[in-house]
Amino acid sequence: MRTTTTMTPHCFLAMPLLFASFFIHIHGRSETNPKVESHTRVNDTTRSFWSNKPLIKPDVPSAANPLWSKNPIDAFILKDLEASGLDPNPHASRTTLIRRAYYNLTGLAPSPQEVETFIANDSPNAWSDLIDELLKSPNYGEKWARHWLDLVRFAESNGFERDSVKEHIWRYRDYVINALNQDIPYDQFIMEQLAGDELEVVTKESLIATGFYRLMQWDDEPAVPLQHKYDVLDDILRTTSEGFLGMTMGCARCHDHKGDPLPQVDYYRFMSFFHGITHHDKKRVIETIGEVADKSAAKEIRINRERKTAELIRRIDSMESKARNQFSQKHPDWKKDLEMPDGPRNPILISDSRTTPQDWYYTTRKPGGDWSKVSYRAETEKNWKEGSAPFGKGVPGSRENTQWNTREIWLQKSFLLNSIPSGLKLSIYHNEDVEIFLNGQLIAEFHGYVTRYINHTLKRKFVNALQTGRNVLSVHCRNSEGSQLFDLALTATGPKPKLNISRLIRQQGKDIFSDQQVKEYKQWINELKTLESAPPDNLIQVMMVQESKGPVPDLHVHNRGNSISKGDKVEPTLPQIFGAYQPSIKKPQNGRSTSGRRMALARWITNPDNPRSSRVMVNRIWQHHFGRGICPTSNDFGYFGELPTHPDLLDWLATEFVKNGWSIKQMHRLIMSSQVYQMSSAGQKEGLDKDPQNQLFWRFNMRRLTAEEIRDSILETSGNLSLKRNGPSMFPRLDDAVLKTSSTGAGKWGKSSPEEQARRSIYINIKRSLKPPELTSFDFADTDAPCPVRFSTTVPTQALNMINSRFLNDQAEILAARLRAEAGDELRKQIQLGFFLTVCRNPQDQEIDHCLELIHDLKQDYQLEPTVALNRFCLLLLNLNEFIYLD
Repeated sequence: MRTTTTMTPHCFLAMPLLFASFFIHIHGRSETNPKVESHTRVNDTTRSFWSNKPLIKPDVPSAANPLWSKNPIDAFILKDLEASGLDPNPHASRTTLIRRAYYNLTGLAPSPQEVETFIANDSPNAWSDLIDELLKSPNYGEKWARHWLDLVRFAESNGFERDSVKEHIWRYRDYVINALNQDIPYDQFIMEQLAGDELEVVTKESLIATGFYRLMQWDDEPAVPLQHKYDVLDDILRTTSEGFLGMTMGCARCHDHKGDPLPQVDYYRFMSFFHGITHHDKKRVIETIGEVADKSAAKEIRINRERKTAELIRRIDSMESKARNQFSQKHPDWKKDLEMPDGPRNPILISDSRTTPQDWYYTTRKPGGDWSKVSYRAETEKNWKEGSAPFGKGVPGSRENTQWNTREIWLQKSFLLNSIPSGLKLSIYHNEDVEIFLNGQLIAEFHGYVTRYINHTLKRKFVNALQTGRNVLSVHCRNSEGSQLFDLALTATGPKPKLNISRLIRQQGKDIFSDQQVKEYKQWINELKTLESAPPDNLIQVMMVQESKGPVPDLHVHNRGNSISKGDKVEPTLPQIFGAYQPSIKKPQNGRSTSGRRMALARWITNPDNPRSSRVMVNRIWQHHFGRGICPTSNDFGYFGELPTHPDLLDWLATEFVKNGWSIKQMHRLIMSSQVYQMSSAGQKEGLDKDPQNQLFWRFNMRRLTAEEIRDSILETSGNLSLKRNGPSMFPRLDDAVLKTSSTGAGKWGKSSPEEQARRSIYINIKRSLKPPELTSFDFADTDAPCPVRFSTTVPTQALNMINSRFLNDQAEILAARLRAEAGDELRKQIQLGFFLTVCRNPQDQEIDHCLELIHDLKQDYQLEPTVALNRFCLLLLNLNEFIYLD
């Protein structure tokens, strides 16, 4: 049994006082200690520090062992092993290697057939062919995207008390998956995330990539809004500097860095690259960037939305009807005021293009002064044409039924009324300024662009403009720059009872319904509002970066990190340790309102001469193959971090990475083709005595599967895993006890179909205040800060979860059904297949005998039915250490 516990720290943050006091305790106060002074200032010593000095490709050591001389990685590792008097471990078995390769590249186990095929393949290219095959699998991007999402603290909610949804942010996750599968060069990967909207040629993918700036926690009701704005910018700065550069620049927010040559002014100069970014909110950070390519998918979305809307209305009407009856019985004097007047729910006067596009009369030449009145008939006037809504040109994703490319447009639409409704509701999609007239009266004005249909309830005085018979709705749109878009729907609302039944249910519903019923009603109301304000089915909407129009506001040093206490003004400037020069900043000419600052930063980070970027990334790739980086502190390449165990190897890999076009897949091939990667993980006395932590890589590090790998492997083993790719996240079923741990309860946890719940774990909706226990029990990443290395713990709750959870027991039953279906009725064959499916090998005779004895005892001693006994055996298989550990 494996009982080793490995405690690997997350990145440290928010502990500057602890660090400072510890440092002073060890070294003395910085102002009197020359050693401390020497590496907190920019000088020859700090410029020659291993991660700050220029990247130069080192010579590859010679290796006497011909097997270890083919791959330079082996030569570097062998040199240090021989110097320490250690021998590298022998090759791992083929069964071990294929399982290792599958999990490290795809996060899934090989099938029994794939294992047998690889073992039988005696070609000298069998291993390299296997690597190429796995790198081509779409499963690869789903596995390695998770590593990146940990680093950028990906989640689909904002955190804090309400933990509201980050709409459409799942598209960023899909961008990362697709980018890795396509092997987009890493420098381009950086460029698209930092400045995808400032590229000369902007693409849908590059815009989605800038969702990087919207992944942080966000408080929708901060106590000090200005300070929170800079907390958000600090979060972006930390993630950028740690993730791309291995620099803990966030430690210089309030004072000079206590360990690295990063003065406080460098922090604010670096922040100024991001200072033009608009502050986050729920809606205005969402843009429409394109149109769904798959028309059938758009149709399916529309049909599902209509079906959900009808079902929600049915549930709401049914509960409101019951409430009227019960409130009337409880309060007889309320009965008359609760009665629902006759009339349709919400008759549509003018529909928008989400349902049935309407024909309007329009002109781009200014009409006469009475053009909005009932007496004006556009259909008979010169210069007026007829066209179908929406109107627009150049707006990605809109169904451009009628082109409009001028600065102004005037539109007119008439409708008939037999009676006057009690209210009006307007739903409108527009860019810039809109004036709306009803029978000649100005009833609404809107300014600025929106990224979705916005609903407005019009005041009673506007309803008074209606008349029986013919009514005329007239619209004037002005658009000074950018793209044009206009669409509108007008709905009549029927007369309402004096007592608002919806408000009564929300406020006093517990008098007549259970708490759960009231909670469900509130949830239905919120879901209906969301559906009614949904964008057209064919639009691609994303949460992405935006910059405020006009000059970027000035930024000053904040004394002691206080946003109110301003010091010297700063400009975008690179850290002093790297030259402190101000890069050339040019405003992009791609039509977007941006400053070009982030592009200047991205160009510096992706410059091949940058001493950090390539070193940091190859170190991360190494870490995820071997369990730790060549520099163990992969987010901190500074003085507070650990020194690399093999600095020459790290530099050689970094230069090779750039030489090969920043290809991540090529780096995988290079690392996995080495003898170091193919070693056994078994212990040897001399190695354990001299290097118990395996600092010199004399053996392969065994590891426990990640939380996602465990869950996906369970689903794969039972035959229940769905490989559906991309798209909105799904919600696995959570028990009520788990839902109650969230600040928002079950109200914001969705319900997905069983087929959706069987998808890979990367598609689980990650909510900051509520995560599935099967993930959190096995050290899922912290989503509040960059997580370069996950903890790896061994605690009792893991065993309890694996034995008692509904998910595990359900999957054990499904696995048992699979064994009966594929292995027949013979118990021995069922056991053999169960072993092969879970641990990729045939069981030994002694193991089969133990399993037969277990099943016999379950039936005889505990009086379990044969079916139930096999279920328990399958639960045992899913709890084997060999199943959840990787050699």
